[in-house]
Amino acid sequence: MLKHAFGGLALSALLAMPALAEMIPALHDALPQQYKDNGVKVAVFNDWAPDVFVDENGELAGWSVDIAREMEDRLGVPFHYEATGFDPIIPGLIGGRFDAGFSSFGTNAERLKTLDFVSQRKLGTAFAYPADSGLDIKTEADVCGLTVAVLNGAWDIQLLEKLNAETCADKPIVMQMHGTQAQAELAVRSGRAQANVGSEAKLRYMAKQTGDLAVSDLVLGAVNSCIGVRKGDPLGQVMTDAIQTMIDDGTYQEIMKKWGLDDAGMLTSALLITEENPDF
Repeated sequence: MLKHAFGGLALSALLAMPALAEMIPALHDALPQQYKDNGVKVAVFNDWAPDVFVDENGELAGWSVDIAREMEDRLGVPFHYEATGFDPIIPGLIGGRFDAGFSSFGTNAERLKTLDFVSQRKLGTAFAYPADSGLDIKTEADVCGLTVAVLNGAWDIQLLEKLNAETCADKPIVMQMHGTQAQAELAVRSGRAQANVGSEAKLRYMAKQTGDLAVSDLVLGAVNSCIGVRKGDPLGQVMTDAIQTMIDDGTYQEIMKKWGLDDAGMLTSALLITEENPDF
């Protein structure tokens, strides 16, 4: 069981997990030398609260950022953070500009051809719309015919395509693409789109912060919310093992509770998703 959870790390190196963040020798030793020498180049999506975002003080924040900082301590190497839009992250990972992307990625067959993914949570997808719009999305059919604002390149595009193919063929959803999540949300508030699609946790957080949006009762199939790394890079397994140590000592649960996300979708064991071992 320990071998499965920690990718084969020595049992003697794992017997004493820290209550507070500190370097775990077994995790550090499992890193490729390039990361021991140079640290890890981390891309952080700057516009997906409460997962990852830049706060009003210009600082990186979010539950996924808290996991990154905790991971940084446990691996014992510096993370070099760069806040960025969504579109550059996957090409940046493939090309070597970044080593890890903290962007709450969803996984699909196309992405798994070039990347591996470290799951952080598993949550359903919902729709947000103005509370005074008269919309009441309870079933898949209720989405048919709507203009839905979606982040360009987001996993949610394939969800909408599936709905159009299976449920909304006679009255398809109109997908309105946006370069940033803020633009997608503005399109809904300004009436240019009728709804926004995204992680249930993200949309409920946004609705709570603004007070002007409702979130659908319809929540579609659970999706892993992931860190992206290059395909086959041992960094993916080390990060997976680091999350397992957080689950084991309660730090993971504390982070989710801090952000009000300890009611659903939390992992009980860490998961590395690869093309050979997909989870969708």
